[in-house]
Amino acid sequence: MQSIGEDPFYKVPIFQLDSLDDFNPDPSDPERIYHLEIGDGMTLSFIAKPVPCETEAVRVGLHSAKSPASPDDHFFQPVNILKNSKSAYVAFADPTLTLKPNNRLSWFVGTPDVDPDDWMEAIIRKIMAASGSKYVLTEGSSAGGYVSLRLATRFANAIAVPRIPQTDLFRYAITRPVTETLDTAWHGLSYDEIMANYSHRFRVADLYVDPAWNRGNLVYYVHNAGDTEHTTNHLSPFLDELGEGPDAVKALDGRVIVSRPYAGDGHVGIPSHYWPGDDALALSLLKAARPLEENFQAESSFVKPMGSPNDKATSAARARTTSWHTIPYF
Repeated sequence: MQSIGEDPFYKVPIFQLDSLDDFNPDPSDPERIYHLEIGDGMTLSFIAKPVPCETEAVRVGLHSAKSPASPDDHFFQPVNILKNSKSAYVAFADPTLTLKPNNRLSWFVGTPDVDPDDWMEAIIRKIMAASGSKYVLTEGSSAGGYVSLRLATRFANAIAVPRIPQTDLFRYAITRPVTETLDTAWHGLSYDEIMANYSHRFRVADLYVDPAWNRGNLVYYVHNAGDTEHTTNHLSPFLDELGEGPDAVKALDGRVIVSRPYAGDGHVGIPSHYWPGDDALALSLLKAARPLEENFQAESSFVKPMGSPNDKATSAARARTTSWHTIPYF
């Protein structure tokens, strides 16, 4: 591990990791930024502080779309909310975006050969061990909310708090970000090939309705009721795939809860003053649903099931046939 100076925006030390083995967080570590090469030309950057905390939770932040002015090697959200949570925390920057500067949105999907979730899971587990945390709360807005839904399924004692997220990237109404991502990292693969082998990276319903993947995952889904596009293309289909109608507030026997506390005009973020209360409620729901024994032992790393997700899930299969796979790229 090599120190490479201080970040000019976040004002914290930056370290270059030679390998994942070089990341050995300690509870006394101050806040730091780390860069790690993960293959196929991608750099995974993250800002972390593994401090022990009363909440017994690691908070994981995933960012939304970036502006052209944002640096490619680090962009973290919601850093201030994570710092104020008084929990151990880590926020990740999307490594797929380091492949091409004009690609500003890729949902951390990586490449066919490199799944960023594998690397992020390993880093989170190291922070859990260093901080003594037993729970994981993943959060983000829009694109980050999508990744929070996906990443939380890697952990048995976790809850995702997505805010107006995408749930199926091929339902994304603005096709340009999808085609840019595919052209950057998935060029040459058809929609059918992606769905056959990588659907769990591009749509999250598979991870919640397929019994091979689902481990009783918990979600506190925060939605902007005024966002018609995300209601029509993401929330409503997701609820349908979970066996509920578009106005439902619960699904999967209460393991998925939908909150609609805000009605903004179009695709606008949930105001930041809502976030702490939503996070506190979500964490209390997680602890109530996942009581831990005193002799709690950390679970081992998640092993992805063999075969295609959701081969037998008719609702998910139906959604696939109506997804945005008609975009010109295909």
